[in-house]
Amino acid sequence: MKKLVFVATLAFSMMGAQNVMAGEAISILGDPCTAPLAKKLGEAFTKKTGKNVKVEAEACAAGIYKASQGDVDIGVSTHEVVLSYLPEGTVNTVIAKAPTVVLVHRNNPVNDLKLQQLKDILAGKIKNWKEVGGNDLEIKNVLLQPCTITIFSKSVAPFGKDIKRLTPEKPMNPVAGTNKLVEENEGAMGLQIYGYESADVKVLTVDGYLPDEKTFPAKYKFYQDYNVITKTNMNGDTKAFVDFALSPEGQEIVAALKHIRVNK
Repeated sequence: MKKLVFVATLAFSMMGAQNVMAGEAISILGDPCTAPLAKKLGEAFTKKTGKNVKVEAEACAAGIYKASQGDVDIGVSTHEVVLSYLPEGTVNTVIAKAPTVVLVHRNNPVNDLKLQQLKDILAGKIKNWKEVGGNDLEIKNVLLQPCTITIFSKSVAPFGKDIKRLTPEKPMNPVAGTNKLVEENEGAMGLQIYGYESADVKVLTVDGYLPDEKTFPAKYKFYQDYNVITKTNMNGDTKAFVDFALSPEGQEIVAALKHIRVNK
């Protein structure tokens, strides 16, 4: 696994938790694909309980291993591969399904891709938007997020070796970076966690569908588990946070961020 290329801190405290010492905060470490939902849940949990929550983002597996070592209370990840090596003494709780969608520039006239067209684009067989009803522009693939690449390569097809890739000039937050590259390049196609797309891009349907609780999983198949990894003998505050994430209130936050609830 590649070494860490991105570190972003999303630490926050609510007014009701001003008297809580920093060392008493519930610490959550994940990756850019999981940090936004963790932050929203943490804000709501703090408001409800007065317990401070600190959310940080690093590489995909960092949260899992640091949670197993007791360096943080909770590790979060949507990356399926790392769960094959779940450390002894940890437990995984799935609190949501995280869908992945296809992003294009807002001026791109294409609104829908057939599944076979998507397969052919990612395999490198279709290289120009005009082949799928768009303008005469080279398709440039934005593939910054391992958590989104995994689900598409598993569910659609391996990525072609000669596809045109669009990459940033320097390492950046892959969630924000995907939005930025698609916003700035009319021929771009990006893969993004649904709910994390910016207002300045367009989300394509696949075979006429977007992910929601009605299309999951029969009609729209690009989902991964939102995994919450803790020590098997987690402390009371940590357990309270996990229980909150699975509660009706927590699951409404899940749905508001366009993830799929596991408890309805």
